[in-house]
Amino acid sequence: MLIDAFEMRRAGIAALLKPWAIALNALVVSRGPDELESGLPEGVRSIFVLFSIGGMSLKSKQVHDWVGAICTELPDVPCIVLSDRTEPEEAVAAARMGLSAFIATSIDPQVALQAFALVINGGTYFPRNALLQAWEPQQEAYPDCAESSALTPRQSQVLQRLRVGCSNKLIARDLSLQESTVKVHVREILRKLGARNRTEAALLAARKGIHRTAIASPSDEWPSPPTVQASAH
Repeated sequence: MLIDAFEMRRAGIAALLKPWAIALNALVVSRGPDELESGLPEGVRSIFVLFSIGGMSLKSKQVHDWVGAICTELPDVPCIVLSDRTEPEEAVAAARMGLSAFIATSIDPQVALQAFALVINGGTYFPRNALLQAWEPQQEAYPDCAESSALTPRQSQVLQRLRVGCSNKLIARDLSLQESTVKVHVREILRKLGARNRTEAALLAARKGIHRTAIASPSDEWPSPPTVQASAH
């Protein structure tokens, strides 16, 4: 589902999405922020929401209310924000709202499509540099746990993949593990790094330069889009 207050901008984004969506046997359904109650066509379920806000701020009351309405109407559907703004505070606001990704309109369209595929697979996507800039003033609030509590080799492998936004499912597949085992490793990584969530763990690792062993980055080798059915007939 594509949500944008401006019809012409909405049409342009939909034109970009449609060829990609066809490969997933999916539809692109466009709505204005005040048209959510009209719902989806019969027999169609939403696999993700792309909320385009142009130059508006996520901290404005209007956008905040729209996000709340989306989360209420589609509670378990991942939501991606597409924004003209690049301030670190905007990406942080998206993460704090529980959204799955923040994508600037300055990004290469093909990279954006890769990010959409990642979100569909259960991952998240936020601009690394923006989050690191926002993180710096707060860094002293977190202990240097990495030096005193070394990660195991397997936990290091999991952390490397957390840093590029991989979901537990993708990590399990890549490392030939059970997803439940990956969850245990993630919990231990959070504890040892003194992080509250996956995003903070990735930020701490990036800031401290922890475990820089090379793995395929999203731009080098991205998981193929899932063959999900977006509609049932």
